[in-house]
Amino acid sequence: MNKVLYILIVFLPFTAYAEIYKTVDENGRVIFTDKPTAKAEQIEVRVNSVEGPATISSQDTGYSGKKVVMYSTAWCGVCKTAKKYMSNNGISYKEYDIEKNSNAHRKFKSLGGNGVPLIVVGKQTMSGFSAPRLESMLGRSK
Repeated sequence: MNKVLYILIVFLPFTAYAEIYKTVDENGRVIFTDKPTAKAEQIEVRVNSVEGPATISSQDTGYSGKKVVMYSTAWCGVCKTAKKYMSNNGISYKEYDIEKNSNAHRKFKSLGGNGVPLIVVGKQTMSGFSAPRLESMLGRSK
């Protein structure tokens, strides 16, 4: 019994290791797969979901005014919470999925993004989500 348990503990983590390949087909569709094809490009995907307290910083974001932009992923629970809050409170925003849009991923990285959501309001960025901090960034008080 101990031998079986030892083997499982030692070798089971290797089953979770996978490589991701990106291919563009003849119709221009981007396809991600775990098996390489002749035209496949191997990519590295590392995106964290911010779970701790939201942090705000000021920088030249390339955005102006009070326009709200959120960089997210489909699987991010904190992103879903932020979207629900903004929708319920009449806050207009533009969302970019950084796993589906390579331009958005580049912009996310240029803004110092290393976890989702990354919310931008004017020259301020917030990693993670905090409703009071978002309201403060918008110049509104709740």
